[in-house]
Amino acid sequence: MPGRMRYVQPPPAEFPYASTSTSPYPSPTYAVSPLSVSSGPVTTPPFNHTRSLYACAPLPALNGYIHPALDAHNTHLTYDVSYDPSCTPSTPPIFAPRVLAEAATTPSLPCVTVVSDCFPWRIAVYPSSRKAGAYVTVADVLHTIYRELHRQVRPEELQSAPPRVVDAARLAHFSRCNRLAQAGDPVAAQSEAYKGIRRIDFLQGRHKFSGLLSTAETPDVWQLSVAS
Repeated sequence: MPGRMRYVQPPPAEFPYASTSTSPYPSPTYAVSPLSVSSGPVTTPPFNHTRSLYACAPLPALNGYIHPALDAHNTHLTYDVSYDPSCTPSTPPIFAPRVLAEAATTPSLPCVTVVSDCFPWRIAVYPSSRKAGAYVTVADVLHTIYRELHRQVRPEELQSAPPRVVDAARLAHFSRCNRLAQAGDPVAAQSEAYKGIRRIDFLQGRHKFSGLLSTAETPDVWQLSVAS
């Protein structure tokens, strides 16, 4: 009838992800086949290292230099290692504090080793400073050599040394005690005689410090040079 509204039902909404298939056949199932396992070991093709950017190359040799004050070829410092370097008379006088505080080696190192042909011990020198990045100084070398040379030799160390070396050390010990007595200090002479052989006695009376020499070892190992 004219003038009356008719209601029209809208079509059903379509969703893009809704299945509209009317096939009578079900969707196929997907099966994952297991990986095949080889019965032998897995090997990789050979790699040509000589053509690789990561080919091994030898490290460059490191050169080390000793401070001129300690260099056996250059030093003017001569003093008796049987005395504390802080108070020993030397010719010329012991270096100024500025020189003593300088690095013993170039480059500066946190540890230096001193060896000698006169005894089997290796003297390890460490910085006296406890600050981060501290290095061995000229003073550290002199004081450590003095301290280590005055260590008493243990009986087992004497037994392991060659007999002729021990005999020479005993004679040097006897002579050192006699010098103390002749210098007017019989108490010190008797005390040293009672304590026995020290490492310094293996120098056989060669107590004049003549500097340090380079060795065939790493740049942190130096040989002690002494003279009569």
